[in-house]
Amino acid sequence: MLTVKNIPKQDLFGIFFIRKSGVTEWDSYYNTIAALRPLFNYEELIKIVSGFYLNHIDKSARISYFVSEANSEKATFMFRDFFKKNGISEIQFQPPSQAVVAAKYGGEELEERFRYFLTLETQIGLELMKADLLHGRILFATYCLQIRKASLPVRQHFEPTFVKYSPTYVSLSKDEREQFLSDLQTRLSWTHMMVNFVLGCDFQVPIDGRPHSIPEINEVLKRNDMGFQIPLGWKPS
Repeated sequence: MLTVKNIPKQDLFGIFFIRKSGVTEWDSYYNTIAALRPLFNYEELIKIVSGFYLNHIDKSARISYFVSEANSEKATFMFRDFFKKNGISEIQFQPPSQAVVAAKYGGEELEERFRYFLTLETQIGLELMKADLLHGRILFATYCLQIRKASLPVRQHFEPTFVKYSPTYVSLSKDEREQFLSDLQTRLSWTHMMVNFVLGCDFQVPIDGRPHSIPEINEVLKRNDMGFQIPLGWKPS
């Protein structure tokens, strides 16, 4: 498992857009994520890639990664070799280069913290999706349309699931958990990254309004062809 750690600002930033086949867009996306999962237990890659994050964009999965300049060519080869062996199609590639990833997410002064957050939310998200993908998608759909919409505290909503399904979250110190939950609560543009990754999209609705009921959320999911519904009485756990 890739250890989540602070990532130096000087590490380069590379991107692959990739896709695996599936009956629907969602099948394709989650098939791609499942196929990628073993890659991040690959010791040789862990030694040279300092962090990564995943998300859904333009009917593809995007893997964005951080790597030192000295290891950038080796990382590119290893990614492509893995894709080829696992039936994953490469759609587009942006070679590793210097980048301020936090430029639109708080500015350069938050660069290292943002890189750490992206890697951490992705690792936690991978663990949730492996343990119970439907539960994970429901957790973030209800976050969008109930918790965030009404500006409610996130701890009670997220933490029971994080503790139950994420060894990475459980391994965090008290201060690290507090920081992560604080970022989910207050930095909505950051939280969007995890919502997009696990749910596959983000329902951008006005906040400080009435939270949706489960039947209302199910209507939103149906209109957006999300491919799942939420059981009445569902609670995060």
